[in-house]
Amino acid sequence: MAVCCEKLSADIISSALRVDGIRVDVFDEIDSTNSEARRQIEQGKTSPALIISDTQTGGRGRMGRSFYSPASTGLYMSMLLKVTENTVNTVRLTTAAAVAVALSIEELCGISTEIKWVNDIYLDGRKICGILCESFLSCGERYAVIGIGVNLHTSDFPPDIRDRAASLNPREKIRNSLAAHIANTLWCFWENMSAPEIMEYYRRHSMVLGKNIVFSERGELFCGVAEYIDDNGALDVRLEDGSHRLLSSGEISLRLTDGKYL
Repeated sequence: MAVCCEKLSADIISSALRVDGIRVDVFDEIDSTNSEARRQIEQGKTSPALIISDTQTGGRGRMGRSFYSPASTGLYMSMLLKVTENTVNTVRLTTAAAVAVALSIEELCGISTEIKWVNDIYLDGRKICGILCESFLSCGERYAVIGIGVNLHTSDFPPDIRDRAASLNPREKIRNSLAAHIANTLWCFWENMSAPEIMEYYRRHSMVLGKNIVFSERGELFCGVAEYIDDNGALDVRLEDGSHRLLSSGEISLRLTDGKYL
């Protein structure tokens, strides 16, 4: 029998936030917390906001993929923020969100996780969290939405992800406290995106640096070694011919020693 998380509570989460003025909306079921964030701005609601749902019927991941979001076993949340500059570096924001999640898990559970460039959190070689950062314009104002999905107690995964997905399985019921901790940490980062500790933590917990990776650009496949992650979150790759390629978007696969890819 699957272990269930505690019931989501907007009051409990709000009381644990260290910043005044963050609106917290909790849903039993929704299509996507990221989609709801955009709808709320279009409906005239305010930011910053934290939107959380017990389940998502249309959870979204990067590259047009879906994010499996069964009821009562995970944390599915989006943080909605108003951008004060003309643009937002979504790669940099994604790296900050990954650190916020990994750091929150470490501080609440004492569990150390790894970050796969650019947006996934892994535990023991399996994905337990995905992150989707988006930005949009509404009435001349720009907003950023950071969507985060964490598998807490999910055990019955669909066949297509069963061999690479897992759950955190914390000893305590932490869904409300984890939501607040991530939001608090992410807000601190948002106010100082150039803080060096963000990228320092990201690099320390990277599961790709020094590893053989594969990526594609315009239909062409490239192999190389991930050598460095710069301060904007871009990945420097040394290709097989000795040249270097700086990746600021896209997706990579780790080439494992047994010939498989992660």
